[in-house]
Amino acid sequence: MTREVIGFIMVMLVFSIATLVAIGYRRKSKLETEQIAPLPVAVDCSGVECMYVSTVYAESPLRRLLAHGMGPRGRATVSVTEEGISVCRIGERDYLIPKSTIRSVGKSSATIDRAVEPGGLVSVEWSHQGTDLITNLRFSDSDSRKVFEGKVLA
Repeated sequence: MTREVIGFIMVMLVFSIATLVAIGYRRKSKLETEQIAPLPVAVDCSGVECMYVSTVYAESPLRRLLAHGMGPRGRATVSVTEEGISVCRIGERDYLIPKSTIRSVGKSSATIDRAVEPGGLVSVEWSHQGTDLITNLRFSDSDSRKVFEGKVLA
């Protein structure tokens, strides 16, 4: 009987912690969505396939941006147009990084919850209404990456 009670208490403890984490995540997402203006809508979703890894605050790279559905990692297509970089994520809001707000494009090997080989991530440093951000993308092959980098740096 004692074993069952202890087991039940442990299951309830794990469930309670998971519930608190979910509530905190939702609360943070809602607060950031209220503080940060909506992002421009993507103009072209017929680009190169990649993995959207994260968007983080430039001054605090271990703090993920959760506003407007930017938190989850997932598959995406990115294309470079005259307007900027369109990031079209599967199952999430598509958005545009306006060309005028892009500060730099570089390579990195780690972000908030992902570490890869040296230079394995493309990091786009940009600004959205006074907030400096870094969007990290991972391309599956070097050819796609070179095409993307060539268009951005052109």
